[in-house]
Amino acid sequence: MTRSLSRVPYQWEVEVLIETTLAEARRRLPPSTGTVTSDTGGGVLLRARAENLDGMAQLLAGFGWPFTVRKPAELRTAVRGLADRLAGYAQR
Repeated sequence: MTRSLSRVPYQWEVEVLIETTLAEARRRLPPSTGTVTSDTGGGVLLRARAENLDGMAQLLAGFGWPFTVRKPAELRTAVRGLADRLAGYAQR
């Protein structure tokens, strides 16, 4: 059932290359988040759907793994916005 939740139609289709092992990604990413598969680019490919890209940016940042957004481009904007907010908090 949790795997079927990752296929619910949300506004955004997300693809992110995450620099970690498949075993570690499967251990830390709940199946309801999306699907992870090996990628020849040196990590795992997360395919997910999201209604809110700000929330997806927070989720990705929270894992602490380097990642590359493949799609959508709007997720890059959300990640930059999160980085700016965090930098502002660090200046307080």
